[in-house]
Amino acid sequence: MFSYSFKARLLMPKLVFVVRNTSPDQQKEELAEAACHRNATANDINEGDIVASTAQIPETPVHFPSFHLSVLPPTTGIHRSNVRALLVEHVKDDFRHHVVNSWAQAAPRQVVIIGCQSTAYLRRLLSMGDEYSFLIMDRMLSRLLTAAESLVPEFGPRTQFVRSDAFFLLQQLLPPSVADTCVVPMPVPFWSEQSSHQRLVTRDFFCVIHRILKERESPTDPRGFVTFTDAVPLAEFMMEQLMESRLIVPWVRKNPAETYGRWLPLVSEGVNDEFSAQRRLEGLTALAASKSGPTSPQADAVIQSLEYKRRYYRALSFPAEG
Repeated sequence: MFSYSFKARLLMPKLVFVVRNTSPDQQKEELAEAACHRNATANDINEGDIVASTAQIPETPVHFPSFHLSVLPPTTGIHRSNVRALLVEHVKDDFRHHVVNSWAQAAPRQVVIIGCQSTAYLRRLLSMGDEYSFLIMDRMLSRLLTAAESLVPEFGPRTQFVRSDAFFLLQQLLPPSVADTCVVPMPVPFWSEQSSHQRLVTRDFFCVIHRILKERESPTDPRGFVTFTDAVPLAEFMMEQLMESRLIVPWVRKNPAETYGRWLPLVSEGVNDEFSAQRRLEGLTALAASKSGPTSPQADAVIQSLEYKRRYYRALSFPAEG
């Protein structure tokens, strides 16, 4: 007897990675429509109008070459296991060919940026030199389209944008040891226990990041992981998760201002604050770590077996005003 999951996959259409070789205007129009559709769908889900069964119908993965932008379907949750399986089986190779290879060949070093909240931040980093090519991912297509329209004409092949859920992309679609650096700018705190399952930087996240990063060559090698936040309780939580992940993969904590200063944002008051729209608290706390040893076969087996069930964490205490 076939399992329900396998039978569902047999009934679903085969996914292909579609490359839109149309005019830039046509690609922009399609992307704008897709962004509006995603926003409307997100609102419907928040209002309870979308049933879980719709998650079993995957959207077609599409690459828009004029904008260096790829759109992958949602993959979070245990109810999307069929979607994830189809993407790995039918889309992974083409995604690596069109996106990962282009990114890897565009510069001597590669950085993964998870979060596209500030185009000004990305522009400054790209303007610092040609050493790095950028793979920028976000769950919000509208953010990516805005950044791509601004940055691709100026920086060309050094930029690749992906609408995807970060955990799946890191765990399943990116090859091992492909990136020199991973940066998570201003992750959302999700203060309450009820929303804590949406926090990005967790033990499992540190494990999948370890797999795709290159091992440092020396203690001063700028390869590694960097994040920063205005929420001290979130910074403390992320540090706890880093320490927990060290039971599986080897990390060494680093001083962000020394080796990874180029990735820290401008926080001057006024127009120079690159994350003014996201900041609710004063100051910034940064966390950095370097991959101090290889991802062992045992650790890789653990990483590949990580599940997509919701995991809840303790609530974070919002700082009292005044």
